[in-house]
Amino acid sequence: MNYIFVPNAIVLVLLGLYTWRQNPGRLSQCYLVTNIAVAIWALCFLALHEFQTVVPVNPISQIQLVTALVFANGFYYTSVLYPNPANLPGRTVNVINALIMLTFSVLVLFTDYVSRAVLEDGVVVFIDGAGYLFFSLYLVLLGSLTIVNLVLSYRRYPEYRIRVAYMLTGLGLFILMAIIFDLVLVLIGNYELLVVGHLGSVFPSLFFAYAITKHDLLDIKLVVQRNTAKIIVAALVVTTLVLAFEISLISRPWSVLFICAVGVFWAFVAGKLELLLVTTARRRFVRNWYDAEGILNRLAGKLELEKNRRDIFRKLVEELDETFELERVHSIVAVRGDDDRLQRYELLDGEARQKPRELPVDDEFIEECKSRSEPTELAAFSTGVQQRFAALGHADAEKCLVVPFFSPEILEGILVLGERSNQDAFSRNDKQFLVRLVSYVSAILYRLTPFEKLEKLYFENQRRLHEAEIQLVRGEKTRAIAHATRQAHHEIRTPLNIIRLSARRIKDMESAAKYKEIIEAQIERAMEIVEETLAITDAGTGDEERFQAVDINHVVARCLRLLPESMHERQLEFQEGLPAVQGIPSEMQVLFSNLLKNALEAMPERGLLSVRTFEVRGEVVVTISDTGNGVAPELREKIWEPYFSGKVTAAGNLTAGRGWGLTICNRIVTEHKGTIQLTSEVGKGTTFTVRLPVDLPA
Repeated sequence: MNYIFVPNAIVLVLLGLYTWRQNPGRLSQCYLVTNIAVAIWALCFLALHEFQTVVPVNPISQIQLVTALVFANGFYYTSVLYPNPANLPGRTVNVINALIMLTFSVLVLFTDYVSRAVLEDGVVVFIDGAGYLFFSLYLVLLGSLTIVNLVLSYRRYPEYRIRVAYMLTGLGLFILMAIIFDLVLVLIGNYELLVVGHLGSVFPSLFFAYAITKHDLLDIKLVVQRNTAKIIVAALVVTTLVLAFEISLISRPWSVLFICAVGVFWAFVAGKLELLLVTTARRRFVRNWYDAEGILNRLAGKLELEKNRRDIFRKLVEELDETFELERVHSIVAVRGDDDRLQRYELLDGEARQKPRELPVDDEFIEECKSRSEPTELAAFSTGVQQRFAALGHADAEKCLVVPFFSPEILEGILVLGERSNQDAFSRNDKQFLVRLVSYVSAILYRLTPFEKLEKLYFENQRRLHEAEIQLVRGEKTRAIAHATRQAHHEIRTPLNIIRLSARRIKDMESAAKYKEIIEAQIERAMEIVEETLAITDAGTGDEERFQAVDINHVVARCLRLLPESMHERQLEFQEGLPAVQGIPSEMQVLFSNLLKNALEAMPERGLLSVRTFEVRGEVVVTISDTGNGVAPELREKIWEPYFSGKVTAAGNLTAGRGWGLTICNRIVTEHKGTIQLTSEVGKGTTFTVRLPVDLPA
């Protein structure tokens, strides 16, 4: 019977590898090491009881004791890491435990202080040393801590209670079998079933795998082919016959009868089991399992030519009722008039036993559903809504789900899925499937919407988006103008103060001649400031009138002067004689001010701001680079979208700022027939490249 440890060990290792592949991480790694240790421990037991005359018994016994230390610690750390892998004992506890485990390992491998195995008359005899008691107490302590951790997790994480209960069940079966077969029967002198108690070591691993994989074993989508089913059935037949033979050796008179009974059992069951594996095994044995693709395919056939909205929702109710085994379900369907306009909603029960109840368009429940685009528990709705549906039989709002369905125009309908017959709540996988279903049905409802209305809605949305962008561009221009005006006020004070001081120092004609040049130079400087300010505040004229030749070097230099003082280094490289581009000065000011401001904000403390202008192949190119943190690859496409900002708030999110800066920059460059590109490397910096044509096409 000891040979049963071979398939036992193989199953444990495969189970550990499967769990690790399904959920890679610290928890599954710990579980894999634990299973390997249990497998080695089982094979050592086999070697000591079947091959004791050909293997070195004491080294094998020592390896078995060390693997017991490993898997006991493995179960302990698995209980600590589950369900939150971030949990770890304190550093002191880890160090102490590691020292204890290392000490026992050294004592086991290099001394006889814990135990020694010798071969006497072909039988392995274990001689316990002085440290065997402490060794056993350490293992008992680890087992007790494992149970305590799981009990604490059961209380601390209500959403994981079922899975933690499975883990406790596995440990309980292991302990129960060990007590019965390794302690009680041994005390009364029965050593024949000792191996059964040792086989109980597989139970914690099986139940732990079930919990760690988070029911992934229940959602397996592998199609069992006929050859695979034959192999599975054959393996079960051989295993049970071997086990029956080994057990029958305990009682010789009944051995033939027992083996024959097992053979007869498989003669009647093997074919049915094979067919069951090939066809409906998952449906019958896997709790809450359903074939999502099969459901969608069936609905595709049923709804392909359906044009009546009420019939669409009726067929949805039938399919979902069969899939989830619902106690009750209600549907709410939009009713349109002859002019195809929404008039009201109708509330129908799943079996259509009652007359439809009319609901107004502005009903409280309808209004709440309009703001929810995904399946939501009924408990998330207002108290009045919950009370209304409780009267219809949906008593447990936590286990009821509301699923809205939208078309491009309106909320077309709602399904209220009641409690399931097995009293399970809807899982995350259920909600993900319903999201797919909503997308599929929405496409059908979309098809029912007249093309003229879809076209009208599309162009209306495009018009609103365009108007919103124009308003935002204007708002950004206004802010840039206000900033430029304030800066001009500040800059113009310098030449005015110099003029005032120079005028006060004129005492005679000689001093007047001396300060005349200074005053004239400062007047010229003040006039330049005024002209520059007027050039970027020309919002009163039309776009076509404001397009003019723009010196990009002048605009960029002006934007650099308007930047606040900072500790950043600047590296400027302007090509002399750069040709002018056709553009609107104020928008060029907004464009480069935004890009320069973004570059500085990407370097909160210090860094290098690099600006370069040059001409290549009939285009004026401006590059603005920073040495900040860079932009992550997954965000590089999103930065051009409205309402997206790369700034991080104190709360740690990425929504700080209005998120329109680069959207406006992109719009301005596009209107000037140019392009803007981003290159970035995380940890090194970002470069924006703007290309503008020298001559704007007519």
